[in-house]
Order: sequence, then structure tokens, then C-alpha cells
Amino acid sequence: MGAWSGGIGGFVTGLAAGAALAFGYVHFGAELPGWLTLPDRLKANLISTTVEDRLYDLSAPADAQRRALEVYFDNRAKDAAAHDAAAGHPFLSALRRARAKREARQLVTAWGGYDLALAKPSLRQALERKHGSGDDDALKAAMLAEALAKRPFLSAWLRADPAHDAARPVLERLREVAAGRQAGPAR
Repeated sequence: MGAWSGGIGGFVTGLAAGAALAFGYVHFGAELPGWLTLPDRLKANLISTTVEDRLYDLSAPADAQRRALEVYFDNRAKDAAAHDAAAGHPFLSALRRARAKREARQLVTAWGGYDLALAKPSLRQALERKHGSGDDDALKAAMLAEALAKRPFLSAWLRADPAHDAARPVLERLREVAAGRQAGPAR
């Protein structure tokens, strides 16, 4: 009981408080009072000032520039987000494009595995009953649509694309996203 109330209990309480603070910060913009964050702000400013020579040195090696950018993002996240917004969100767009590409690649890979699933008689029967078809292409399309429905981000990405054409096969569109040939939605 003593270990729980002192060590483990304090840890669990601290973990719960941290999770609540993180939730409040992300969803409501709640922050700690300024007097609690002053040492962190001073530290961040000192570190950022230290890396500025690398950050703005156009002749610095790529790995040094990357490290300087990582330190900048770690310590000046609000400034980085403001710069991203001022530039039209290229960083946010790149993050979203990378996720869409990754999820699309996973579904395109899964498409190849659908033939293996349909080759198993018991699984094929269950899929035929579920999707109401015995046609291989129709079953694979239904399986792909089901898998896509479980990926709300990718589904929204495809719908929001300015070149969205519902008549084009989903697999064709997914292959374009996976190959990086689709720009995706504007912001």
C-alpha cells in the first residue's frame, strides 16, 4: 500500500494529469499559467538563438540544416506553425500528402491480397454472401470499398481532391495517390 500511495500512485496521478493537460491543450488551446512556463520559454529562446547560424546558413551541410530545423520545431513550435500558415501551409500539406500516400499504398497492396482471399473456398463463400456477388472484380471492389471506409482520412482526402471524379475507379485513384501523382485537396 505504501508503494502505491507514494511512487506508483504519484506516477499514475501525474500521468493522468499530463493526459488531461495534453487533451485540454490540443482540443481547447488551454495552457499552463505564464509563470509556470517562463523557464521553458527562456530555454527555448536560448536554444533557438544558438541554432540560428545553422538555420540561416545557406552553405551549411544538409544534415546540419535539418538538425537546426528539428531544434527550431522543438523549441519554437508556435513560430513554426505561424510561418507554415503564412506560407499557405506547405508543411501541413506535406504531412497530409505523406499520410494519404502511405494509406493509399497500403490499400493498393491489399488489393493484391484479395485474390488470395478469394482463392480460399470458405472465405469466398462468406464474402459472396456478405457482398451479394460471385464476380471476382465486384467482390474485390466491395472489399476495397470496405477497407477504404475504415480509413476516414484517406476517404476525405479523395473526396476533397479538386480533380475528384466519382466515375473513375477507386483503385486507379488510389494508385495515383500511392505513386504521389495526385496533389490532393487544397489545404
